[in-house]
Amino acid sequence: MLPELENLIAASRSGLDSSYEERVKEVMTEISKTRDGDQRESLSGRWELIYTTEKEINFFKTSWPFADVSNITQQLDLTNGRSVNNIIQFEGGGQFAVTGNTDVVDGDDEYDRVAFEFTNAKAIVWGREFGLPPVGVGWFDTMYCDDCWRLSRDSRGDWSVFRRIFD
Repeated sequence: MLPELENLIAASRSGLDSSYEERVKEVMTEISKTRDGDQRESLSGRWELIYTTEKEINFFKTSWPFADVSNITQQLDLTNGRSVNNIIQFEGGGQFAVTGNTDVVDGDDEYDRVAFEFTNAKAIVWGREFGLPPVGVGWFDTMYCDDCWRLSRDSRGDWSVFRRIFD
């Protein structure tokens, strides 16, 4: 099932072509049925976002006028610091980053929920750092997580696929 998901991600250009969205969601739901135990135990680490339905992220990928996105990463720590750090890297060295706190919570459905609140945001543009007001409070449900893949949906109705980064 993961090869089919990979093919859909490629065909959808990582979520930019929304005509694949329903099939991606169906495949993600099917994969989630193979989960075993509390998926949050595998979440800590560094992840690359390879698919999302999130409009703000896809805006950066398609309409940001200053530079192309080179990658999007997320660092999660659910054990010691209980933190999240999301970074959008732009070609040429610029970046947009938000950091915040996480907490493991019980949700109302079959997936493992993590709450987050962003507490800091900044942009680095043309070698200068600009503080921005942090925006974002919510949760994400981990539908499936293993050594390489993480499938999530969140409080705003967005669906995402991450690939683990091994440093």
